[in-house]
Amino acid sequence: MRPLVGFAQSLRIDRTTKDTYALSDDLLMEAAAIGMAHILFNDDSLRRSLDAGEPPALAICGGGNNGGDALALLRRLAFSGRRGLVALVPTRLGDTCAHRLSEATRAGVTMLAPDDSRVNDAIREAGIVIDGAAGVGFKGGLRPELARLIGLMRHAPCPVVAIDVPSGLGSLPDPGLEPEQAVCASVSLCVDPLKAELYYQGNRSNAGRIIPVSGVFPVSAGRDSSVSLLEPDDLGSHLPFLDPDCHKGQRGALGVFAGCPGSTGAAVLCSKAASAAGAGSVTLLVQDQIVPILSSLLVSQMVRSATQPGTRRFDAIVAGPGWGINGANERRLDELWDSALPLVLDADALRLLAASPREPRCSPLMLTPHPGEFASLAAIAGGADPRDALSFAAACSVAARRARYDTSAVLADTARHFAAVIVLKGSVTWIGEPDGRMAVWDGRDPGLACAGSGDVLAGLAGGFMARGASAWDAAIAAVISHALAGRALAFKGFYEAGDLLAPVAALASKRSLDGNEG
Repeated sequence: MRPLVGFAQSLRIDRTTKDTYALSDDLLMEAAAIGMAHILFNDDSLRRSLDAGEPPALAICGGGNNGGDALALLRRLAFSGRRGLVALVPTRLGDTCAHRLSEATRAGVTMLAPDDSRVNDAIREAGIVIDGAAGVGFKGGLRPELARLIGLMRHAPCPVVAIDVPSGLGSLPDPGLEPEQAVCASVSLCVDPLKAELYYQGNRSNAGRIIPVSGVFPVSAGRDSSVSLLEPDDLGSHLPFLDPDCHKGQRGALGVFAGCPGSTGAAVLCSKAASAAGAGSVTLLVQDQIVPILSSLLVSQMVRSATQPGTRRFDAIVAGPGWGINGANERRLDELWDSALPLVLDADALRLLAASPREPRCSPLMLTPHPGEFASLAAIAGGADPRDALSFAAACSVAARRARYDTSAVLADTARHFAAVIVLKGSVTWIGEPDGRMAVWDGRDPGLACAGSGDVLAGLAGGFMARGASAWDAAIAAVISHALAGRALAFKGFYEAGDLLAPVAALASKRSLDGNEG
């Protein structure tokens, strides 16, 4: 994991670093410029764009520190021998930015006013456009001058490289309205520690490829953050360990309440995924009329009537995939809610929960909503009453917008309200703990956006919990293994959700085959 910090925290890190080490803005800017120039020179795609443009780079600068960073980067490019570099610079500059302007001018960078007639041609012919208009200190609506600069960058035909963060990203000023448009960068050269807001579900596409720039702040900066970015190597430490001498009873027993007439596939995928996660036994509990159908589709998983479940004792439960919305399932959910078993709720179980909120349960709970399901849960956490249809619909609309543009805050509130680990699924998946911890998986894999993919994820989470993992560890292990299985299938092009089972089973056994904790 690597820490993610919010914009406000990153500003505090900047102040603390300068105060602790008696560093100036000038020195920090120079460190950032050196790191960013190194990336531009060594990234094949960006270097080709630089070499192809005339000018090689055009920087669009604001008057603050981001503008100064962009000018320092242009000076570094000039020192490397690049000629014809151009900067758009406003009239009003802060002192630090004015110093960078003087340095870049002496290095041969051409300065243009934003309204200069040559601007459009320069943008059209540039190898890259460097976005230095606004940074993490941006708040509120777009001023006319900044809006015009952002408009120029949004229409640039070449790659747009954001300094730290794309200009215009900031707090959501009004949850009732969509935020104003920010720069859509091809690449964000983000100063370490990386910024959490770049990974908000509504912001992620604006950031493009996020490349960390190290060496500006101490490596310890941000280590106290409650938000972390997950990496593939984190999987092993979150998988439950199995002794090589274990028997199936020690691998856990999972009960799955899923499936209804017309939705048997969800139950099959969820049950098979739980076996792929390593659960020693999986029992699917379904309505009487579909027992024969599902018995013919499953071999290694038992199928029982939900009204006659037998005597097997379960270590965890998954409920919801393809389950259906009816009174019997609502009563069953009440029973599961009041039980002491670890519980994963997905799909229809989440809709039942949102329709009839309950007091927080004392036993481990994981909720795995997609954004639409999450909006209802977040609205309830914010005090909305689902029995008042009109006001609840309005609250859900606000909650959906907050989930996209204020992700960490609304996820923390909702996880706390339900006393649950919440897996907010999406191209970027956020995992929230009731204690405020959060983990982020930057997936962006359209191959996983297929029917049944979420059913597989729910089964994985349940299988890991049956094996003894905490809800937090099970959520992280499920998300990472699910995503890596999707990457392993990329050679096939598009695929079906069932194809995930074989690669995910290999990943899920990572901590059990070698007989040690590594």
